[in-house]
Amino acid sequence: MALPSALLNTTCDLYRPFSASSPLVTGIPCHLANDLAGGRVPGGSGLTWTHYLLIDESVDVRDGCTRTAGSNTLTYADGDKVIIPSGGSNTRYVVVWVEYVQRGLANAHKRVYLLRDQPTWPGP
Repeated sequence: MALPSALLNTTCDLYRPFSASSPLVTGIPCHLANDLAGGRVPGGSGLTWTHYLLIDESVDVRDGCTRTAGSNTLTYADGDKVIIPSGGSNTRYVVVWVEYVQRGLANAHKRVYLLRDQPTWPGP
């Protein structure tokens, strides 16, 4: 059993890399939650996010986090792009971090931390 379908109240499209113009996967069932307060680390260091997404653990979604061998410092870069709701030029987000939740259990899923991205508006 995955996440309850009643919880998955919207869909999203997944783009890889972030700059891709065509989606890799479309119509992914998901739940979007605002988490602006949780995504602000005191002092301004570390991860920053505005929302999180709950999706099935089978969805291949990737963050842009890397670590150099021999170092405990993480480097953050743009991960996949997610557009919500599915199907066009709606609100876009960059994947900041992907977390497995309850892995190996019946309701295993991923929590995907997102940072809302500003669209590029044409100048005057």
